[in-house]
Amino acid sequence: MASSSVVSEKSLTCSICLDVFTDPVTTSCGHNFCMVCIRKGIKRKRIQEKAEVSCDSCPEKKMQTPHKTAEKLMKHKLINPVKNLDEYICKNHERPLDLYCKDDQTAICQFCIESDHRNHNTVLLETESLVIISNILKSLIYNAVLLELTEEKHKETERRGKELIRELDEEIVELKRRQTELEQLSHPMDFTQVCLSHQTMVRNNATCTLGLRAFSPLLLHELLYHFSVDVTLDPDTAHPELMLSDDGKKVWNTVKSQKIPDTPKRFNYCSCVLGKEGFSSQKFYYEVQVSGMEWDLGVAKESIDRKGDIGLNPENGYWTIWLRNRDEYAANVRTPVPLTLKEKPVKVGVFVDFEGGLISFYDVEARYHIYFFTGQSFPENLYPYFSPGECKKGQNSHPLIITPVDSVE
Repeated sequence: MASSSVVSEKSLTCSICLDVFTDPVTTSCGHNFCMVCIRKGIKRKRIQEKAEVSCDSCPEKKMQTPHKTAEKLMKHKLINPVKNLDEYICKNHERPLDLYCKDDQTAICQFCIESDHRNHNTVLLETESLVIISNILKSLIYNAVLLELTEEKHKETERRGKELIRELDEEIVELKRRQTELEQLSHPMDFTQVCLSHQTMVRNNATCTLGLRAFSPLLLHELLYHFSVDVTLDPDTAHPELMLSDDGKKVWNTVKSQKIPDTPKRFNYCSCVLGKEGFSSQKFYYEVQVSGMEWDLGVAKESIDRKGDIGLNPENGYWTIWLRNRDEYAANVRTPVPLTLKEKPVKVGVFVDFEGGLISFYDVEARYHIYFFTGQSFPENLYPYFSPGECKKGQNSHPLIITPVDSVE
């Protein structure tokens, strides 16, 4: 049986300086303190009215002075006074919300990792807030340009009647509302509030109905330029007959199959390849130089079947257009939709808007829209999809080339 004479470390520690007693004294209520600490405490008690700041380690508000003088309190992180302090504290563990769970999209504390969020993808709340602010700024640019273009469209269509003007007025009001929300979120604020406000905004965000096709070609291209991304081909997904350039920007068909492992990620029947990076939110845009007798372009879900013959349609997780027999263009749905183009595209742009459920294809040089997939839902990552087609007796050996997106300026 353990000896009852053992004295706990806590009983020898001053509750003011959190260190071992120095010249200890006992108050009339039976509590023990250092002589120096109790004298300083009595002196501060006479002048202090209420606590100044919240501390991430102490359960209640404290004065700033002890945190700046007591060695063990100096490591505590002080925060400015905030309204609704309960929103910043974990309801399960009563600890500060200083982490963010990407899987559940919620702020958590350090103890949540060991319980409900074990093995989840978590980052510092500060890190996630910076990512959100970056995306908000991109949306702010997009929304500002869209607002300007909508107002210009309003002026152009005033002659078309009161009904059309009414619809455009409603659109402008909605865009201005979104603009105000984005501007508010782009201002400096604490990290928890950024994440909480962003989730609310995503749920309430309305999709504009006017569509990108209504705007002038130059303004449209400048709008898309702000959402351009750097796409690199993933050699681990490429069909064995495809060759990729060292920089991962070109792909072409060699007919001759290479001796490479048939991994789960690799296409083993159709001559295609995916981009290395997937996208799961916001908007993105890239451009591809095309040529030859046939090719496929678009995006695909991460979970697509990559073995055997595949059907290029949204039901199977593919949103693509293609060229066949030199001049036969089509949008690939369950029954391909023939496309009549003004001229043969040299460079094709692909734009994806996750929140708007939109995938668009553009002729970059001629500056006009080729085809839209609208009303789509994307529950998982999307990857850029490429196929240079089959090499028919050397007549379709031209590569697909991912090119930088240039501004019109």
